[in-house]
Formats: sequence, C-alpha cells, structure tokens
Amino acid sequence: MDDSKEPTILDTPAEKLGASRRLFLSLAGAGAGAAALSACAAGGGDSSDEGDGEAGVGTGEGDVSDDNPFGVAGDAPVDVVIFNGGYGDQYAKDAGDKYQEMYPDADVQVSSTVNIQPDLQPRFIGGNPPDLFDNSGAQSMNAGALVGESSVAELDQLAEAPSLDGGTIKDSLIPGSLDAGMYSGKVYAFNYVYTVYAVWLSRKQFEDKGWAMPATWDDVMTIGEAAKAEGIALFPWGGQNASNYYRELALSMAIKEGGLDVQKNLDRLEPDAFEQDSVVAAYAAIEDAVKAGYFLSGGAGIKHTEAQAQWVTGKAVMYPSGSWIENEQKGITPDDYEMVGVPTPQLSTSGAMPPEAIHGTAGEPFFVPSDAANGAGGLEFLRVMLSKEQAQNFSEITSSPTVLKDTIPEDAFGSTALASTNEMITAAGENTFHINHRDWYGLGPDTVTLWTEFLNGGLTADQAREREQAMIDGVREDDSIEKFDVPD
Repeated sequence: MDDSKEPTILDTPAEKLGASRRLFLSLAGAGAGAAALSACAAGGGDSSDEGDGEAGVGTGEGDVSDDNPFGVAGDAPVDVVIFNGGYGDQYAKDAGDKYQEMYPDADVQVSSTVNIQPDLQPRFIGGNPPDLFDNSGAQSMNAGALVGESSVAELDQLAEAPSLDGGTIKDSLIPGSLDAGMYSGKVYAFNYVYTVYAVWLSRKQFEDKGWAMPATWDDVMTIGEAAKAEGIALFPWGGQNASNYYRELALSMAIKEGGLDVQKNLDRLEPDAFEQDSVVAAYAAIEDAVKAGYFLSGGAGIKHTEAQAQWVTGKAVMYPSGSWIENEQKGITPDDYEMVGVPTPQLSTSGAMPPEAIHGTAGEPFFVPSDAANGAGGLEFLRVMLSKEQAQNFSEITSSPTVLKDTIPEDAFGSTALASTNEMITAAGENTFHINHRDWYGLGPDTVTLWTEFLNGGLTADQAREREQAMIDGVREDDSIEKFDVPD
C-alpha cells in the first residue's frame, strides 16, 4: 500500500483527538511500530456489568450465558485484523467461518496485512479500531504504549470464561502462556501461539555432512569453519527488518549462561544490564562469527524472507528464529530438507541453565481495543480460536503449536519442525524464559538498525552493547514512559 495516501497523526489536530499535548507529541514523534495511541473509553458494552473495572471489555448487548459468556449480540458485526506473516491468515479465516456458524446473522470481517501499525494507527486516531487485532511483525504497534495509554482493554475475563471444550480457557492453556501478555500483573494481550526460539537447520544436510547437532557455541563455530571451507556460509541475515533474530540469539545465550537474573536485569532496564558478564561474552561470540566471515555477505540490504530463502536453498547452514519458520518457508524449502530446531547453544559447559533450556513463550499477541465497537465480539472470536478444533487446524496449517495443551498428535501432522518443537518443549520442562523489554518499550526498530550495523562489521561488540545500554537508559529515565513490573 502507499502509506503517503493514508491519514497520519500530523493530519489531525490535537483538539479533534481529545488527546493531551504530551500524548499528541508522542504520537507525532513515533516511528513505525512505536506509536503511542490516544486513550479511549471502554467499548463493546458496559464494563461495570462484569465488575472488570474501567479497563475491561465488559459485555455486549446479548444475553449472557455459558454459551455466550460475553453477551455477544448475534447480529453485531465483528471486525478482525490479522498479521499475515509467518503463520499466514487461513487459520483466522477458518475461525471466522466457525464464528459465522455460531452467529449466522453477524457480518464477520477477517482481513489481513503485514503493516499493522501503518494500517491501524489511523483507525485508532479516527475512533474506529477493529474489534480484535493481531499485533505482530516488524510493523507492529508499541504494545507498551497501547497499554500505557489505555488504548487496549484488559482481557482477564477471557481467561476465566468457559472454553468451547469445557472447563475454563485458563485451564486449557500450557502453563505460563498468559505471562507474556501481562503488564504489571494484568492480562492485556492474549498470545495464541506457543513459540520456541531455536537454531534451525536441515537434519538431512547434517547427516550427509557428518556434522553433530550443535550444543555449544564452540560447536557452532566448528561447523562454521567446515562450511566456509566448502563455500557455504554459517548464517544468513536480513538487515532490512530482522537482524534482531541475532540479538535474540545473543541474549538467549547470555541468559542460559548467567541465569534468569540476567533476563530480569535487562527487563528492569538496569544501568549495567549490558555489562553483565554473560552478555559481554555473548556479544563477543557473535562478533567472532562476524570477523571469521561466517555471515553471508549482502545481508544488510535484504529482508528476512530473502535471507531465509538463501538458507533453505543451501547458501547457509543455520538460522535463528521462532518456530513459525517452517511455515514461513513453505514453497521454497526442498521436500527432503527435514527442518529441525536445536535449543540455543551454550556459551560454556558450566552455564547456569541446562542445555535443554529454551526461550519459549506464548507469542502472536491479540488485543481488543478499548474503543472497539464490538469488544465482546472480539473476545468471542478469540474464544473460538482457543478451541481444540481451531487449535489443531492452526497447527496442521502452520506446523506450529498453539498455547492449548494436548492438541498435537504423535505424527505432528508430518512436520519435522513441529515434532522437534514439541520435543524441545517437553525436554525443557520448567527451564524456559522470555525477554520482554524490547516489546514493552518499542525498541524493535532501533535495535534492528543497530544490529544491522553490528552484523555488517560497522560496530564492535562493545560499541553495540554501549549503544543498547544507552537505549534502555533513555527509556528508564523518561518519566513519560510507563514502566512495567518484573517479578522477582
């Protein structure tokens, strides 16, 4: 789409928005994926009906029952916007068909885009946001700003609602699935996909080459040397929008080496967060790979999908990413590739967390805007998605697990990547962690720029860490930015 033809915050006077001067200026200065949005009153019904407080969705104009816990009006239209990225949008269209079956008089609109922030910001400003949206991708909105400015509703009532399969939604979830969507103890985002961040590779290639699956960074560098001797890169990368995948790899290695306090210090924006010993070691490890020439040249000028195509077509060996990767590469990956993931490698053999520990978390966050015309319908659409029928449909289509328990069959729908994801989840048990500060404070665009320069050889590891520390220092010292609690 041509963004220049879309209305922007600069086209709308602050008086018309009903926003404070501070909020207006934050909107005007926000970059892609970092737009703070105007505060709105709760929509979709009277939030006091359910005792959820002003920030909740409340109920619609229909009769409340076990079959209709949110009081959805049967003829009320519902408007859902999906990020059309690694998981596509077919799963949401299928959920829309189910919603239509349950509410035949409703006009069900399920649209998709890769430009969440550019497409939805004008709708929030104009007071007509969708009833539910999937805030994902490089052009996602600043989730912390959405929460801080009361632009999205609390979703605790969804967790307590009855599932279509019996019991409550909360009881049907993988433990910890709600945590990633919590801001200071309240659920604002309902994450749908259980994502495992790992290093992905071709099992067939490794077997053909006689390479052992890497468990440590030394293993990775040994494979890099062998691959380079054959004219193959160790890693591809896309600097235009996804060099952050290597930031995730570095920080995950640091947390596995130093323990969960490393993650907590980062998320708490501590003044010495990027001076922690394991963070220093992890950034130095990435720098070693850059200096050794193990990164495929030309990455600064391409997107992540182009880098991933280079990988699965044999120009590179490994790629750090989330468990959406197999689905995102369908149609390009050779049939006999046998894509599998291995946990983030250990920096040493004496790390604080075991080798099987994973950066695993609920991802693909769905929000209900506070000013949604049919917020109850947005909740109900999510309740449909959180049924076993729709969860299994999602996994079969995308080769990725949802946050629902016990929905993946033993054959994993024939997917080697999904099977390995399940194996990593099982092996990790309670040894999981998640990194929040980038998403909480909208740092994604800035860290992409920084890591593109780092991977391209323009920054040393020390310089990269110093600049990242300056970023979080700036957030910490800015009193206009709401800070979120990190549990002990």
